[in-house]
Amino acid sequence: MKRKIELYGRLRDAGLGSSVSVELPKAATARQTLSVLKSAFGAKAPLLAGCVLASDDEVLSSSDALPPGRLALLPPVCGG
Repeated sequence: MKRKIELYGRLRDAGLGSSVSVELPKAATARQTLSVLKSAFGAKAPLLAGCVLASDDEVLSSSDALPPGRLALLPPVCGG
């Protein structure tokens, strides 16, 4: 099934746009989704280091199945 994933931070800054659509298995996990995204990003795949997937209300662990609704790919943040 096709899923739209919103992009934020360095992912948008790298010219990848505000979202990406990928084809995923019906019961895909966050880990599987990140793997598909690495293929979709090609040469820009290193930007995914440290990124996590999130739904409307939680950050997903790698073994979590994707919930219905909105998905976002969040880069790591740092600051002080």
